[in-house]
Amino acid sequence: MLTSTSLVSSIRRPSRDTAAADAIPILVDNEYHLFHLTTPPSTVHHPERLRSSWSHLRSKCLTQWQRNEEFALSPGKSPQSPDADGVWTGSAITGPDGNMHIFYTGYNLSENGKQVIIHATSEDRLGSRFTKSADPINITSDSSNRAAFEDIDFRDPYVLYNEEEKLYWMILGTRLASGSHWTRGCLALLTSKDLQAWTLEPDPFYAPNDMMCPECPELFSLPNGKWYLVYSRFTTPNAGIVYRVADSPRGPFRTPRDGSGGRLDGRRWYAAKSCPKAHDLSRRIFFGWIADQCVEDGKWSWGGDMAMPREVRAKEDGSLVISPVEATLDHVFSALPSFDIPKIELEAIGGTMTKILDKVKCERPYMITFDVVSSSAASFGLVFDVDSDLKGCYLRFVPTFNGRCTVSLAMAPAPLDDFWADQYQLYLPRAVDGPEIVKHENVEANKTVTILRSGDTLEVFVGGRSLSYRILASDAASRKGNGVVRDVGVFVEDGIVQYSDFRVTEGMDY
Repeated sequence: MLTSTSLVSSIRRPSRDTAAADAIPILVDNEYHLFHLTTPPSTVHHPERLRSSWSHLRSKCLTQWQRNEEFALSPGKSPQSPDADGVWTGSAITGPDGNMHIFYTGYNLSENGKQVIIHATSEDRLGSRFTKSADPINITSDSSNRAAFEDIDFRDPYVLYNEEEKLYWMILGTRLASGSHWTRGCLALLTSKDLQAWTLEPDPFYAPNDMMCPECPELFSLPNGKWYLVYSRFTTPNAGIVYRVADSPRGPFRTPRDGSGGRLDGRRWYAAKSCPKAHDLSRRIFFGWIADQCVEDGKWSWGGDMAMPREVRAKEDGSLVISPVEATLDHVFSALPSFDIPKIELEAIGGTMTKILDKVKCERPYMITFDVVSSSAASFGLVFDVDSDLKGCYLRFVPTFNGRCTVSLAMAPAPLDDFWADQYQLYLPRAVDGPEIVKHENVEANKTVTILRSGDTLEVFVGGRSLSYRILASDAASRKGNGVVRDVGVFVEDGIVQYSDFRVTEGMDY
Protein backbone atom coordinates (compact mmCIF):
# COMPACT_ATOMS: atom_id res chain seq x y z
CA MET A 1 0.00 0.00 0.00
CA LEU A 2 1.42 3.37 -1.02
CA THR A 3 0.85 6.27 1.33
CA SER A 4 -0.07 9.56 -0.32
CA THR A 5 2.23 12.45 0.56
CA SER A 6 2.41 16.18 0.03
CA LEU A 7 5.39 18.51 -0.13
CA VAL A 8 5.43 21.05 2.70
CA SER A 9 7.46 24.21 3.14
CA SER A 10 7.08 24.20 6.92
CA ILE A 11 7.10 21.51 9.60
CA ARG A 12 5.84 23.91 12.26
CA ARG A 13 2.30 22.51 12.38
CA PRO A 14 0.12 20.32 10.15
CA SER A 15 -2.50 23.05 9.64
CA ARG A 16 -3.67 26.33 11.13
CA ASP A 17 -6.19 24.67 13.43
CA THR A 18 -4.01 21.73 14.54
CA ALA A 19 -0.81 21.81 16.57
CA ALA A 20 2.37 19.76 16.52
CA ALA A 21 3.56 18.12 19.72
CA ASP A 22 6.05 15.49 20.91
CA ALA A 23 8.60 14.58 18.24
CA ILE A 24 9.71 11.02 17.47
CA PRO A 25 12.56 11.16 14.91
CA ILE A 26 14.41 8.18 13.42
CA LEU A 27 17.12 8.09 10.75
CA VAL A 28 16.66 5.33 8.14
CA ASP A 29 19.20 4.98 5.32
CA ASN A 30 20.30 8.60 5.92
CA GLU A 31 16.73 9.83 5.53
CA TYR A 32 15.02 11.63 8.40
CA HIS A 33 11.63 10.29 9.43
CA LEU A 34 9.91 12.70 11.79
CA PHE A 35 6.84 11.40 13.55
CA HIS A 36 5.10 13.84 15.84
CA LEU A 37 1.90 13.98 17.82
CA THR A 38 -0.88 16.05 16.25
CA THR A 39 -3.80 17.58 18.15
CA PRO A 40 -7.40 17.25 16.99
CA PRO A 41 -8.56 20.33 15.03
CA SER A 42 -9.59 23.44 16.99
CA THR A 43 -8.89 21.96 20.43
CA VAL A 44 -7.26 23.94 23.22
CA HIS A 45 -7.19 22.16 26.59
CA HIS A 46 -7.20 18.71 28.18
CA PRO A 47 -8.77 16.24 27.58
CA GLU A 48 -9.94 17.05 24.03
CA ARG A 49 -6.58 18.50 23.01
CA LEU A 50 -4.69 15.35 23.98
CA ARG A 51 -6.68 12.90 21.87
CA SER A 52 -3.69 12.95 19.58
CA SER A 53 -2.61 11.05 16.46
CA TRP A 54 0.82 10.51 14.89
CA SER A 55 1.86 12.48 11.82
CA HIS A 56 4.75 11.32 9.62
CA LEU A 57 7.18 13.47 7.63
CA ARG A 58 10.29 12.53 5.64
CA SER A 59 13.35 14.48 4.47
CA LYS A 60 16.85 13.75 3.23
CA CYS A 61 18.15 17.27 3.83
CA LEU A 62 16.13 18.87 6.70
CA THR A 63 15.04 21.62 4.29
CA GLN A 64 12.44 19.91 2.09
CA TRP A 65 9.85 17.64 3.66
CA GLN A 66 7.10 15.29 2.56
CA ARG A 67 4.15 14.87 4.90
CA ASN A 68 2.00 11.75 4.75
CA GLU A 69 -1.61 12.76 4.29
CA GLU A 70 -2.82 9.86 6.45
CA PHE A 71 -1.91 9.51 10.12
CA ALA A 72 0.59 6.81 10.97
CA LEU A 73 -1.38 6.03 14.15
CA SER A 74 -4.79 7.20 15.40
CA PRO A 75 -6.81 6.66 18.60
CA GLY A 76 -8.78 3.44 18.90
CA LYS A 77 -12.38 3.64 17.67
CA SER A 78 -13.86 1.63 20.53
CA PRO A 79 -14.37 3.29 23.95
CA GLN A 80 -12.68 0.20 25.42
CA SER A 81 -9.53 0.60 23.31
CA PRO A 82 -6.45 1.20 25.46
CA ASP A 83 -5.67 4.23 23.27
CA ALA A 84 -9.25 5.51 22.84
CA ASP A 85 -8.36 8.96 24.22
CA GLY A 86 -4.93 9.45 22.74
CA VAL A 87 -2.04 7.87 20.87
CA TRP A 88 0.71 9.42 22.95
CA THR A 89 4.48 9.61 22.80
CA GLY A 90 6.77 6.70 22.03
CA SER A 91 9.67 5.81 19.79
CA ALA A 92 10.46 4.15 16.47
CA ILE A 93 13.14 1.51 15.89
CA THR A 94 14.23 -0.89 13.17
CA GLY A 95 13.42 -4.33 14.52
CA PRO A 96 15.10 -7.73 14.07
CA ASP A 97 12.89 -8.33 11.01
CA GLY A 98 14.35 -5.27 9.29
CA ASN A 99 11.02 -3.37 9.48
CA MET A 100 10.10 -0.32 11.49
CA HIS A 101 8.47 -0.85 14.89
CA ILE A 102 6.75 1.73 17.08
CA PHE A 103 6.12 1.56 20.81
CA TYR A 104 3.76 4.23 22.10
CA THR A 105 1.62 5.25 25.06
CA GLY A 106 -2.08 4.42 25.00
CA TYR A 107 -4.41 6.63 27.05
CA ASN A 108 -7.98 5.87 28.11
CA LEU A 109 -9.91 8.23 30.38
CA SER A 110 -12.42 5.56 31.36
CA GLU A 111 -9.55 3.68 33.03
CA ASN A 112 -8.90 6.66 35.31
CA GLY A 113 -6.23 7.85 32.95
CA LYS A 114 -4.20 4.65 33.16
CA GLN A 115 -1.34 4.61 30.65
CA VAL A 116 -0.15 1.47 28.87
CA ILE A 117 2.51 0.72 26.27
CA ILE A 118 1.35 -0.55 22.86
CA HIS A 119 3.36 -2.09 20.01
CA ALA A 120 2.73 -1.24 16.34
CA THR A 121 4.51 -2.88 13.41
CA SER A 122 5.14 -1.71 9.86
CA GLU A 123 5.23 -3.81 6.73
CA ASP A 124 8.58 -2.24 5.73
CA ARG A 125 11.57 -0.34 7.13
CA LEU A 126 10.13 3.04 6.01
CA GLY A 127 7.02 2.96 8.21
CA SER A 128 4.66 3.08 5.24
CA ARG A 129 1.76 1.48 7.11
CA PHE A 130 1.41 0.38 10.73
CA THR A 131 -0.70 -2.28 12.40
CA LYS A 132 -1.41 -1.77 16.09
CA SER A 133 -1.53 -4.56 18.63
CA ALA A 134 -4.94 -4.88 20.23
CA ASP A 135 -3.43 -5.24 23.70
CA PRO A 136 -0.63 -3.62 25.68
CA ILE A 137 2.84 -5.15 25.54
CA ASN A 138 3.46 -8.45 27.31
CA ILE A 139 5.28 -7.77 30.58
CA THR A 140 6.38 -11.20 31.83
CA SER A 141 8.13 -10.18 35.04
CA ASP A 142 6.67 -10.61 38.51
CA SER A 143 3.64 -8.41 39.21
CA SER A 144 5.41 -6.94 42.23
CA ASN A 145 7.84 -5.27 39.82
CA ARG A 146 4.96 -3.39 38.18
CA ALA A 147 3.52 -2.53 41.59
CA ALA A 148 6.72 -0.61 42.39
CA PHE A 149 5.55 2.10 39.98
CA GLU A 150 2.33 4.10 39.67
CA ASP A 151 -0.36 3.15 37.15
CA ILE A 152 -1.22 6.59 35.83
CA ASP A 153 2.29 7.76 34.93
CA PHE A 154 3.76 4.93 32.84
CA ARG A 155 4.51 6.45 29.46
CA ASP A 156 6.78 7.72 26.68
CA PRO A 157 8.71 4.51 25.87
CA TYR A 158 12.11 4.89 24.24
CA VAL A 159 13.45 1.68 22.70
CA LEU A 160 17.06 1.01 21.71
CA TYR A 161 19.26 -2.03 21.18
CA ASN A 162 21.99 -2.54 23.78
CA GLU A 163 24.83 -4.17 21.87
CA GLU A 164 26.77 -5.10 24.99
CA GLU A 165 23.87 -6.94 26.65
CA LYS A 166 22.35 -8.20 23.36
CA LEU A 167 18.94 -7.00 24.52
CA TYR A 168 16.40 -4.42 23.47
CA TRP A 169 15.91 -1.78 26.15
CA MET A 170 12.76 0.20 26.80
CA ILE A 171 13.10 3.26 29.02
CA LEU A 172 9.93 5.02 30.10
CA GLY A 173 8.82 7.85 32.34
CA THR A 174 6.97 6.91 35.51
CA ARG A 175 6.72 7.51 39.25
CA LEU A 176 7.56 5.37 42.24
CA ALA A 177 4.49 4.02 44.00
CA SER A 178 5.62 5.43 47.34
CA GLY A 179 7.74 8.24 48.70
CA SER A 180 7.59 12.03 48.63
CA HIS A 181 4.72 12.97 46.31
CA TRP A 182 6.60 15.75 44.51
CA THR A 183 9.89 13.88 43.99
CA ARG A 184 8.88 10.34 43.00
CA GLY A 185 9.51 10.88 39.28
CA CYS A 186 11.85 8.28 37.79
CA LEU A 187 12.63 6.22 34.72
CA ALA A 188 11.91 2.50 34.54
CA LEU A 189 13.76 -0.08 32.40
CA LEU A 190 12.30 -3.05 30.56
CA THR A 191 14.37 -5.52 28.52
CA SER A 192 13.50 -7.92 25.70
CA LYS A 193 15.22 -10.34 23.35
CA ASP A 194 12.70 -9.98 20.54
CA LEU A 195 10.50 -6.88 21.12
CA GLN A 196 7.64 -9.22 22.07
CA ALA A 197 8.07 -10.26 25.72
CA TRP A 198 9.37 -7.67 28.17
CA THR A 199 10.90 -7.93 31.65
CA LEU A 200 10.41 -4.92 33.93
CA GLU A 201 13.31 -4.39 36.30
CA PRO A 202 12.15 -3.90 39.91
CA ASP A 203 14.43 -0.95 40.68
CA PRO A 204 14.20 2.38 38.85
CA PHE A 205 16.69 2.93 36.06
CA TYR A 206 17.12 6.58 37.08
CA ALA A 207 15.63 8.29 40.13
CA PRO A 208 17.07 11.74 40.96
CA ASN A 209 14.52 12.37 43.75
CA ASP A 210 13.82 15.94 42.62
CA MET A 211 10.97 15.93 40.08
CA MET A 212 7.30 15.11 39.55
CA CYS A 213 7.68 12.94 36.46
CA PRO A 214 10.23 12.81 33.61
CA GLU A 215 8.82 12.89 30.09
CA CYS A 216 9.99 11.88 26.62
CA PRO A 217 13.30 10.24 27.65
CA GLU A 218 15.96 9.01 25.26
CA LEU A 219 19.36 7.37 25.70
CA PHE A 220 22.22 7.44 23.20
CA SER A 221 25.98 7.30 22.98
CA LEU A 222 28.37 9.48 21.00
CA PRO A 223 31.82 8.65 19.56
CA ASN A 224 33.45 10.14 22.68
CA GLY A 225 32.33 7.01 24.54
CA LYS A 226 29.85 8.87 26.76
CA TRP A 227 26.22 7.94 27.24
CA TYR A 228 23.63 10.72 27.33
CA LEU A 229 20.24 10.51 29.02
CA VAL A 230 17.93 13.28 27.78
CA TYR A 231 14.43 13.99 29.08
CA SER A 232 11.90 16.77 29.68
CA ARG A 233 11.00 18.23 33.07
CA PHE A 234 7.77 20.21 33.45
CA THR A 235 8.52 21.29 37.02
CA THR A 236 11.43 23.03 38.68
CA PRO A 237 14.28 22.84 39.37
CA ASN A 238 15.58 23.24 35.83
CA ALA A 239 12.27 22.85 33.98
CA GLY A 240 12.90 22.17 30.31
CA ILE A 241 15.05 19.78 28.29
CA VAL A 242 17.90 18.41 30.40
CA TYR A 243 20.65 15.85 29.86
CA ARG A 244 22.78 13.69 32.12
CA VAL A 245 26.12 12.00 31.31
CA ALA A 246 27.57 8.57 32.13
CA ASP A 247 30.38 6.26 31.09
CA SER A 248 28.00 3.28 30.88
CA PRO A 249 24.42 2.89 29.62
CA ARG A 250 23.47 1.86 33.17
CA GLY A 251 24.94 5.00 34.69
CA PRO A 252 25.39 6.52 37.14
CA PHE A 253 24.13 9.54 35.23
CA ARG A 254 25.71 12.75 36.45
CA THR A 255 24.66 16.37 36.08
CA PRO A 256 27.18 18.23 33.88
CA ARG A 257 28.88 21.26 35.38
CA ASP A 258 28.16 23.41 32.35
CA GLY A 259 26.62 26.43 34.06
CA SER A 260 23.06 25.41 33.17
CA GLY A 261 22.63 22.24 35.21
CA GLY A 262 22.56 20.21 32.00
CA ARG A 263 19.59 22.20 30.69
CA LEU A 264 19.61 22.86 26.94
CA ASP A 265 16.60 25.22 26.99
CA GLY A 266 13.67 26.25 29.16
CA ARG A 267 10.21 24.76 29.46
CA ARG A 268 8.83 26.43 26.31
CA TRP A 269 10.96 24.25 23.99
CA TYR A 270 9.57 20.95 25.13
CA ALA A 271 9.50 17.17 24.61
CA ALA A 272 12.52 17.37 22.32
CA LYS A 273 13.98 14.13 20.99
CA SER A 274 16.70 13.36 18.51
CA CYS A 275 18.20 11.01 15.95
CA PRO A 276 21.75 10.80 14.57
CA LYS A 277 22.75 13.36 11.98
CA ALA A 278 22.94 11.87 8.49
CA HIS A 279 26.54 11.20 7.43
CA ASP A 280 27.88 12.44 10.79
CA LEU A 281 27.21 10.19 13.77
CA SER A 282 29.09 12.54 16.11
CA ARG A 283 26.08 14.88 16.09
CA ARG A 284 22.35 14.58 16.84
CA ILE A 285 19.41 16.44 15.29
CA PHE A 286 16.78 17.48 17.83
CA PHE A 287 13.14 18.40 17.25
CA GLY A 288 10.93 20.04 19.88
CA TRP A 289 7.84 22.25 20.08
CA ILE A 290 7.05 25.73 21.40
CA ALA A 291 3.74 25.76 23.24
CA ASP A 292 0.59 27.55 22.13
CA GLN A 293 -1.08 29.99 24.48
CA CYS A 294 -4.84 30.46 24.62
CA VAL A 295 -5.69 34.10 23.95
CA GLU A 296 -9.01 33.94 25.84
CA ASP A 297 -7.72 32.70 29.20
CA GLY A 298 -3.93 33.10 28.91
CA LYS A 299 -3.34 29.41 29.68
CA TRP A 300 -0.55 27.49 28.03
CA SER A 301 -1.63 24.55 25.87
CA TRP A 302 -0.03 21.22 25.18
CA GLY A 303 1.48 21.31 21.68
CA GLY A 304 2.19 24.24 19.42
CA ASP A 305 4.77 24.99 16.71
CA MET A 306 7.60 22.60 15.89
CA ALA A 307 10.71 24.71 16.28
CA MET A 308 13.67 24.95 13.92
CA PRO A 309 15.63 21.64 13.87
CA ARG A 310 18.61 21.90 16.22
CA GLU A 311 22.02 20.28 16.11
CA VAL A 312 23.72 18.97 19.25
CA ARG A 313 27.35 17.94 19.63
CA ALA A 314 29.68 17.14 22.52
CA LYS A 315 32.54 19.36 23.62
CA GLU A 316 35.88 17.93 24.74
CA ASP A 317 34.73 17.88 28.35
CA GLY A 318 31.67 15.80 27.40
CA SER A 319 29.10 18.60 27.83
CA LEU A 320 26.62 19.23 25.04
CA VAL A 321 26.15 22.39 22.98
CA ILE A 322 23.16 23.22 20.80
CA SER A 323 22.77 25.36 17.67
CA PRO A 324 20.41 25.71 14.70
CA VAL A 325 21.14 23.52 11.69
CA GLU A 326 23.18 25.68 9.32
CA ALA A 327 21.77 24.09 6.16
CA THR A 328 18.24 24.87 7.33
CA LEU A 329 19.14 28.48 8.13
CA ASP A 330 20.74 28.89 4.70
CA HIS A 331 17.62 27.53 3.03
CA VAL A 332 15.05 29.53 5.01
CA PHE A 333 16.97 32.81 5.09
CA SER A 334 18.54 32.72 1.65
CA ALA A 335 17.76 36.35 0.80
CA LEU A 336 20.20 39.22 1.29
CA PRO A 337 19.95 40.98 4.67
CA SER A 338 17.16 43.55 4.69
CA PHE A 339 18.79 45.47 7.53
CA ASP A 340 22.57 45.54 7.98
CA ILE A 341 24.52 47.70 10.44
CA PRO A 342 28.29 47.10 10.54
CA LYS A 343 28.54 48.54 14.05
CA ILE A 344 26.19 49.56 16.84
CA GLU A 345 27.54 51.30 19.93
CA LEU A 346 25.39 52.20 22.93
CA GLU A 347 26.50 54.13 25.99
CA ALA A 348 24.69 54.93 29.22
CA ILE A 349 26.74 55.92 32.26
CA GLY A 350 24.94 55.47 35.55
CA GLY A 351 21.64 54.54 33.93
CA THR A 352 19.96 52.54 31.16
CA MET A 353 19.31 53.50 27.54
CA THR A 354 17.02 51.72 25.07
CA LYS A 355 17.10 52.32 21.32
CA ILE A 356 14.29 51.07 19.08
CA LEU A 357 15.24 49.66 15.67
CA ASP A 358 12.32 50.94 13.62
CA LYS A 359 13.25 49.08 10.44
CA VAL A 360 12.77 45.63 12.00
CA LYS A 361 9.23 44.31 11.56
CA CYS A 362 7.97 40.78 12.14
CA GLU A 363 5.50 40.68 9.27
CA ARG A 364 7.51 37.71 7.94
CA PRO A 365 9.88 35.29 9.68
CA TYR A 366 13.27 36.88 10.22
CA MET A 367 16.72 36.06 11.55
CA ILE A 368 18.91 38.44 13.52
CA THR A 369 22.63 37.75 13.87
CA PHE A 370 25.27 39.83 15.59
CA ASP A 371 28.56 39.64 17.48
CA VAL A 372 29.33 41.32 20.79
CA VAL A 373 32.64 43.11 20.20
CA SER A 374 33.15 44.48 23.70
CA SER A 375 31.25 45.56 26.76
CA SER A 376 31.96 47.46 29.95
CA ALA A 377 28.26 47.49 30.80
CA ALA A 378 26.50 46.07 33.84
CA SER A 379 24.07 44.45 31.38
CA PHE A 380 22.97 44.79 27.77
CA GLY A 381 20.79 43.06 25.22
CA LEU A 382 17.68 43.24 23.07
CA VAL A 383 13.99 43.86 23.68
CA PHE A 384 11.10 42.38 21.70
CA ASP A 385 7.52 43.64 21.31
CA VAL A 386 8.25 46.57 23.58
CA ASP A 387 5.77 49.42 24.04
CA SER A 388 6.27 53.07 24.95
CA ASP A 389 6.44 52.09 28.65
CA LEU A 390 9.27 49.62 27.82
CA LYS A 391 7.05 46.69 28.65
CA GLY A 392 8.08 43.62 26.66
CA CYS A 393 10.39 40.62 26.40
CA TYR A 394 14.04 41.17 27.30
CA LEU A 395 17.08 39.17 26.19
CA ARG A 396 19.65 40.20 28.81
CA PHE A 397 23.40 39.59 28.96
CA VAL A 398 25.12 40.14 32.33
CA PRO A 399 28.94 39.92 32.05
CA THR A 400 30.55 37.76 34.75
CA PHE A 401 34.21 36.87 34.18
CA ASN A 402 36.66 35.79 31.44
CA GLY A 403 34.39 36.88 28.60
CA ARG A 404 31.41 34.91 29.90
CA CYS A 405 27.87 36.01 30.68
CA THR A 406 24.66 35.07 32.35
CA VAL A 407 22.04 35.09 29.57
CA SER A 408 18.33 35.25 30.33
CA LEU A 409 15.00 35.76 28.63
CA ALA A 410 12.45 37.57 30.79
CA MET A 411 9.26 39.59 30.67
CA ALA A 412 9.34 43.10 32.10
CA PRO A 413 8.07 44.62 34.24
CA ALA A 414 7.75 41.85 36.82
CA PRO A 415 4.61 41.57 39.00
CA LEU A 416 4.58 43.68 42.16
CA ASP A 417 4.18 42.53 45.74
CA ASP A 418 0.56 42.78 46.82
CA PHE A 419 1.14 45.91 48.90
CA TRP A 420 2.60 47.87 45.98
CA ALA A 421 0.08 46.50 43.52
CA ASP A 422 -2.75 47.64 45.81
CA GLN A 423 -1.18 51.05 46.30
CA TYR A 424 -0.60 51.76 42.60
CA GLN A 425 -3.49 49.68 41.23
CA LEU A 426 -1.03 47.85 39.00
CA TYR A 427 -2.00 44.19 38.81
CA LEU A 428 0.44 42.57 36.43
CA PRO A 429 0.02 38.96 35.24
CA ARG A 430 1.72 36.32 37.38
CA ALA A 431 2.68 33.86 34.68
CA VAL A 432 3.57 30.25 35.49
CA ASP A 433 7.04 30.84 34.05
CA GLY A 434 7.63 33.75 36.36
CA PRO A 435 9.05 36.95 34.90
CA GLU A 436 12.32 35.10 34.10
CA ILE A 437 11.51 32.51 31.46
CA VAL A 438 14.88 30.79 31.06
CA LYS A 439 18.44 31.55 32.19
CA HIS A 440 21.86 30.10 31.41
CA GLU A 441 25.01 30.78 33.41
CA ASN A 442 28.64 30.80 32.28
CA VAL A 443 27.86 31.31 28.57
CA GLU A 444 30.61 32.34 26.16
CA ALA A 445 29.59 35.80 25.03
CA ASN A 446 32.15 36.16 22.24
CA LYS A 447 30.15 33.89 19.94
CA THR A 448 27.70 34.95 17.24
CA VAL A 449 24.18 35.37 18.58
CA THR A 450 21.40 34.01 16.34
CA ILE A 451 17.76 34.97 16.88
CA LEU A 452 14.86 33.45 14.93
CA ARG A 453 11.41 35.04 14.96
CA SER A 454 8.35 33.57 13.28
CA GLY A 455 5.02 35.08 14.26
CA ASP A 456 5.02 35.19 18.05
CA THR A 457 7.66 32.46 18.57
CA LEU A 458 11.19 33.43 19.50
CA GLU A 459 14.29 31.21 19.39
CA VAL A 460 17.67 32.49 20.62
CA PHE A 461 21.00 30.68 20.22
CA VAL A 462 24.14 31.85 21.99
CA GLY A 463 27.28 30.11 23.23
CA GLY A 464 25.89 26.59 22.78
CA ARG A 465 22.62 27.28 24.60
CA SER A 466 19.11 28.11 23.41
CA LEU A 467 16.29 30.19 24.86
CA SER A 468 12.78 29.79 23.43
CA TYR A 469 9.46 31.45 24.10
CA ARG A 470 6.13 32.40 22.62
CA ILE A 471 5.63 36.09 23.39
CA LEU A 472 2.26 36.50 25.04
CA ALA A 473 -0.12 36.76 22.11
CA SER A 474 -3.05 38.36 23.95
CA ASP A 475 -0.95 41.08 25.56
CA ALA A 476 1.00 41.93 22.41
CA ALA A 477 -2.18 42.00 20.32
CA SER A 478 -3.89 44.45 22.64
CA ARG A 479 -0.91 46.77 22.65
CA LYS A 480 -0.51 46.60 18.90
CA GLY A 481 -4.08 47.81 18.61
CA ASN A 482 -2.86 51.06 20.14
CA GLY A 483 -0.08 51.30 17.58
CA VAL A 484 2.66 51.60 20.19
CA VAL A 485 4.48 48.28 19.97
CA ARG A 486 7.94 48.09 18.38
CA ASP A 487 9.32 44.73 17.35
CA VAL A 488 13.00 45.04 18.31
CA GLY A 489 15.21 47.36 20.33
CA VAL A 490 18.65 47.28 21.94
CA PHE A 491 19.58 48.45 25.43
CA VAL A 492 22.59 48.99 27.69
CA GLU A 493 22.85 49.48 31.45
CA ASP A 494 25.64 51.58 33.02
CA GLY A 495 28.43 51.25 30.48
CA ILE A 496 29.23 50.80 26.82
CA VAL A 497 28.44 47.90 24.50
CA GLN A 498 29.50 47.41 20.88
CA TYR A 499 27.76 45.08 18.44
CA SER A 500 29.23 44.25 15.05
CA ASP A 501 27.69 42.76 11.90
CA PHE A 502 24.14 43.32 13.13
CA ARG A 503 22.01 41.78 10.37
CA VAL A 504 18.30 41.18 9.95
CA THR A 505 17.34 38.75 7.18
CA GLU A 506 13.75 37.98 6.21
CA GLY A 507 12.88 34.41 5.34
CA MET A 508 10.06 32.01 4.62
CA ASP A 509 8.08 29.80 6.94
CA TYR A 510 10.09 27.00 8.50
